[in-house]
Amino acid sequence: MKKFTKCTFMIAAVVSTLLFCVYKLRYDRLYHVMQVLEVFGTPSDFHSCERKNEDIDLVPPTWLQLEPGVQVYSGQCVKLPGEDGACPQVDVLAIIKENPDIDSLLCKFWIEGSTQPILGTFSHRVLMTEKGHSSAFLSCQSKYVTKVPFGISFFRKQEESPAVIPVSSVPDLPVNSPTILTCIRPTSGSLMAPSLLTESILFHSMIGITRFILYANVLPHSFQSIVAKLEIKTQVQVQVRPWHLSTEVSANIENSLLDQDCYAQSKLHALHYILLRENQILMPATGSNLTQTLNASLLEPGPNQLKVRRFCSEYPNDKKTAYLTRPVSILQSTYYHKNMSANVTRNLVRRGGVTVGGKSAPPANKQTVSPPLPSKFARNAGVVVDAGGSSIASKMFINEYGSCDRYDFSENDATAVYEAGALRFSNSLPAFMKKYGYIVD
Repeated sequence: MKKFTKCTFMIAAVVSTLLFCVYKLRYDRLYHVMQVLEVFGTPSDFHSCERKNEDIDLVPPTWLQLEPGVQVYSGQCVKLPGEDGACPQVDVLAIIKENPDIDSLLCKFWIEGSTQPILGTFSHRVLMTEKGHSSAFLSCQSKYVTKVPFGISFFRKQEESPAVIPVSSVPDLPVNSPTILTCIRPTSGSLMAPSLLTESILFHSMIGITRFILYANVLPHSFQSIVAKLEIKTQVQVQVRPWHLSTEVSANIENSLLDQDCYAQSKLHALHYILLRENQILMPATGSNLTQTLNASLLEPGPNQLKVRRFCSEYPNDKKTAYLTRPVSILQSTYYHKNMSANVTRNLVRRGGVTVGGKSAPPANKQTVSPPLPSKFARNAGVVVDAGGSSIASKMFINEYGSCDRYDFSENDATAVYEAGALRFSNSLPAFMKKYGYIVD
């Protein structure tokens, strides 16, 4: 009997040990799976129906000095009337100081498969002139319209070894996805507000914007980490294009250059584009998805005017969001200054509305445009707006957050307008930010 009992205990011990080993093995596997999901997200985080763009430049452009008084940036293939080739002409953004002898320049293309660069026909077109500087296109027309060059050079003598300017790749067809390419303009290092930039990217990502271009030279490590997580877990795609002008130009000149580059990049990303500051966000009047708002709006081709509302940080924070462990301007600032917001607008542009030289082009900012824009577009504070109006103006706004540099007003003044529409995101936005490490318990 004792032997039988002892044998039973031994068998039970062996079986228990085996079961424990099986349990431990399965537990370890499950633990590793949970770790992977925590880092990379669940399958529902991935949206396979939307492809990420494969045509983004691996080598981003940068401003180069072509010669004294002339700076150049990036090259874009453009269509010409009557030409069906992929790249009959390349336009290069440029800044020209006091109009040097541009007409005597020569140009040549760098094309794969050719051992020598191929000469083209040079021309140029001024976009705007102000305070001794002009924004312009330096153009080079090619005889080989089916070939897409990867680089272009401008020079005056054949024996020169000029710099090669990168030319962006050409999509098979312009992307007409009904979303918005959000271009965020550069700021000086002393004015950079990383928290506002991070809030902007996270909020816009949450409401359905997946394409961003940042014109910047330096970005904080924490911001880069959040963007990396967004790009892994979602269809968000953030492209950084260095932007450092070696000469000081007016804001209108710089805006005209940024508008042109953002427009050209929109062909690779979305049907609509907008140029914002880092402290500006697009706010739908209702709902929580910007693409749905666009689809429900009567959006005209060309520039569509959106109102800018200035939410001043001098106003007190909203008490409803006092629970936040980290300041979030979008939720905490609920008063905007009526007078400072009056007649302040930005343009949401739908491609296809304005034609310049036979090519679809973005609206110019101010002053010289060649040839002139159609009369339906009026100018307001240096920005071309649709004089006919659009229903989008009542469905979408631009909220601007930050200091108004004023201390002579309060929330009780007639100029203070309480606007708490953003508070409908008071639960979803902190949760979204927590998911990507911006808010920590």
